Amino acid sequence: MDLRLSRERQARLDLVEGLKVYIAGQIMPSLRQEFENWCDAENPNESKLRDSKFMQEKFGPDPLYQTSRGLQRLSQEAMWREVIFGLDERKTEIEKQLDSDYQDPGSLTLNSNLPMPDYYENNEFHLQPGNFHKNSIAGPIYEVGVATYTMHRYGKAGDEMGRALVSVLPDQPFKRVLYMGCGPAYKSYPIMNALPDAEHWGIDLAAPMLKYARHRAVENGKPMHFSQMNAEDMDFPDGHFDLVFCMLLLHEVPTKAVTNIVNEAARVLAPGGVLANLELPSYDSLDPLSAFLMDWDTEHNGEPFWRDYHEMDLIQAYQDAGLKAKMTEAHSEWGGAKGNYMGKFRYHVTIGHKP
Repeated sequence: MDLRLSRERQARLDLVEGLKVYIAGQIMPSLRQEFENWCDAENPNESKLRDSKFMQEKFGPDPLYQTSRGLQRLSQEAMWREVIFGLDERKTEIEKQLDSDYQDPGSLTLNSNLPMPDYYENNEFHLQPGNFHKNSIAGPIYEVGVATYTMHRYGKAGDEMGRALVSVLPDQPFKRVLYMGCGPAYKSYPIMNALPDAEHWGIDLAAPMLKYARHRAVENGKPMHFSQMNAEDMDFPDGHFDLVFCMLLLHEVPTKAVTNIVNEAARVLAPGGVLANLELPSYDSLDPLSAFLMDWDTEHNGEPFWRDYHEMDLIQAYQDAGLKAKMTEAHSEWGGAKGNYMGKFRYHVTIGHKP
C-alpha cells in the first residue's frame, strides 16, 4: 500500500518532524544542563528527584522545561493532524485496498459485537484522534504517524523492537505463537523470520488495525492469522500456544487489566511455554531527569496508565499466574532513516516460563 502523502502534506509533516528534531537535539541538552544547575543549587536527594510530585512542584515551573513540554505536545498534535489530513485525501482508495479478498495461508476474523473496555473506548493513545478503532484507516495513520513520532529511529521496516525481542527469546521449539495487542503487526516480522515453521497469530481490539495488519502481512509474504479479541478474555483453548508475547502493550492498560492479561496468557500457554513482554526501561533504571520526562506522558501524551504500570510489580503478577519469571535486557540498533537517534537502545523484557 502506497502511504506517501502529497508533496504539500509531506512538506507540512516534515516541518513538524523538524520541530521534533529541534526539541530532541537542541532543547533537551540545554534542559539537562538546566536541571544539573538546579540540582547543584538546591541539592535535592535521590528520593526527592524520583518523586514526581516533588519534581513537578519544584522543577516543573522552570521556563525551559515548560517550553520543551509545550512544544512536545504541540508537535504531537500537529503530527496527527497532518497525517490524518494527508491520508484522508485518499481514504476511499485505502479503504478499498483494506477490504480486498486475499488468497493466502493467513486469515482475518473480526467480531463486530466485541465490547470495547472503557479504558480503551475513552482514551486516545499517544493523542491519536479516534484511538485505534474509530477511524477506518487508523492502521495507515498509525504507521505514518509513529514513523514521524519516533523520528524514524525504528528504521524503514519498523521492526526494531521485534529484532530486540528475538535476541532474548529462549532457544526452544515454538510451534504456535501469539502476538497480543498486535496492531499493524509488523514488529513481529523478525519473530516470524526466526520461527518460519511456526503458526503465527495476532490479536487486537481494533478492527481497523487488524484489517491493515492483514493487508500488510499479505504484501510482505507473512502468513499470519488475525483475530479481533480482548487479551483479557481470549477465545483460545487452554495450552494452545508455545510462545505468547507483546510489545509496548501492558503500559496501555490499567494494572487490573495487566493482571488479567498475564493470567490469560498463562492459561493459553502449553506446559514449557513462554510469555514475553517487551517494554521501555523502568523509571528506576533511568536517571532522574529522564524518568521525570518519561512520566510526563502519563498526563499529557495519552498514556494514562503509564505511571501505574511502571510502579507495579510485574514479576509478582507473573508468579501469581503460575509462571517462573525473570527480567532481562534486550538491546537493538536504532537506525534512523533520516539519521536521527542512531545507535543502541535497551528494552526490558519480562520472560515467564510455564512449568
